[in-house]
Amino acid sequence: LTTVADGTASLTATVGGTTFDPTAHAELMVNGGVKNASFDFMRGELDLEHGIIDVKNFMVQRAIDDKIYQASAKGKVPLVSLEAKNDPSKLNDHDQLDLTLTLDNANISLLPVLSDYVAWAMGEMQGSLHITGTAAHPLINGEISVLDGSTKFKNVKSIVEHMNMTLNFNGNRMTVERFDGNVGSGKYVLTGGFGFNGIEITDYDFKFVADKLDIKSEFFRGPLSMEFELKEEEFFRRERLPKVTGHIDFDNCMVSVPTIPESDDEMPHILLDVMINLGDKVHFYSSYLYDMYLTGSAHFEGSTLRPKPSGTISVKRGGTLNYLKTIFKIQEGEASFNQLASFMPSLLFDAEAKLTQAKVFLHVDGPLGGANFTMTSSPEMTQEEIIQLLTLRDAYQKGGDNELDAGDLLTLGLQLSFLSEIEGAVRKTFGFDQFTISRGSGSAFDHHGEEHNRYEEEYNVQLGKYITDNVMLKYTRGIGGDNINRYGFQYDFNNNMGLTVERENHDFIFGVEARWKF
Repeated sequence: LTTVADGTASLTATVGGTTFDPTAHAELMVNGGVKNASFDFMRGELDLEHGIIDVKNFMVQRAIDDKIYQASAKGKVPLVSLEAKNDPSKLNDHDQLDLTLTLDNANISLLPVLSDYVAWAMGEMQGSLHITGTAAHPLINGEISVLDGSTKFKNVKSIVEHMNMTLNFNGNRMTVERFDGNVGSGKYVLTGGFGFNGIEITDYDFKFVADKLDIKSEFFRGPLSMEFELKEEEFFRRERLPKVTGHIDFDNCMVSVPTIPESDDEMPHILLDVMINLGDKVHFYSSYLYDMYLTGSAHFEGSTLRPKPSGTISVKRGGTLNYLKTIFKIQEGEASFNQLASFMPSLLFDAEAKLTQAKVFLHVDGPLGGANFTMTSSPEMTQEEIIQLLTLRDAYQKGGDNELDAGDLLTLGLQLSFLSEIEGAVRKTFGFDQFTISRGSGSAFDHHGEEHNRYEEEYNVQLGKYITDNVMLKYTRGIGGDNINRYGFQYDFNNNMGLTVERENHDFIFGVEARWKF
């Protein structure tokens, strides 16, 4: 464990006796802190005589809002109890631990020391623990509690509030008497307990229920509900492993999957029976990559080292993929969890983009992270010509000089990054369900068979907002070209069928979209 400490410390120690029977007296005083957790004062006074460490007084203090919080420890620690490996019942009382930890007037503000994921924590702690036995086989009796605490996790705007916890220790058993709190209007509850044989956790059985936690983070926004149970289960009659059983439900939320960091650490071996359910209006969004609403479910059995996945998650009508800042409308999209011993799905996407000069069709097929991307067009073009068309857009001339140099690529990359950042900020500020900026006129009509002026710097802005569960108002505005101006609405009968009515300049556009899979 590596940590960062700061502050000042002083230590006074007196050592005497013999090598076979040493004596010592030590006093320690510290002002400072550890990582994000700080304390105002820590003091310890210890005596060693006849093989017993006498903890006369060891305490930590911190002042918060003119109130002093304190945790302290007192008692005796025989050296033989630190070395003994056998059952403590074979030692007499004189050779066993006799240590009392008092948490009255303590505070959970030291939580950031225990976890890198905690930004800060506040809350009064009460109770005491009496520790006997040996270091290898401790026996703990007592109770500790947290009253109306609060915690904030890093990279999450939501705060866990009204945290209440009561843990009861009875020898070699810990029981959760109370563990609940709120995240926004949502609530969570944890029940259960575990035993410990020495320092090994055994016979654990926990149940966690969360109802519509109001999560606000960069990668998830909306209510989150789940129910999980963790208990020990026999694995092929050879060993006992933890098993996680339960489900997590997504509904009326926005999800943006972060990049999964590479790590050489092996996952712990945990048995699984976990269901992921996608309900109504699960918005899967990334300003750089995708904008779609998903439905379906996925089931993971087996274990973390060898999962057995099943299930399919599908894209509802109206989803889009963003490729080279070209908006492809998804005609069919599925993520099938059918890969053996993998959490990653296989993808199948067919999407279409209408440009001024052509229609481009995108086909994606294969496992996530290794899928094949294939593009075709109408009129027919080569893969290289299609890529140049998407990149150069209206500056592209078939059969002409369309080479991209390093400066063009740099400029294009900066444009894509800048526009995506704008899209994300506008969506978040105004609450649009759709907002994209893309190159091209944005017209609903095909012009690739007509002769007309070419605009190298032609863009369009498309936005949409649901005013009811089924009706979305839509608006498209062209910039720098023919100044396309289109507005209307979209009515969703269900996930497979919808009606669109729009007006572009002086023309009306009526559209019916239906999709069924056989």
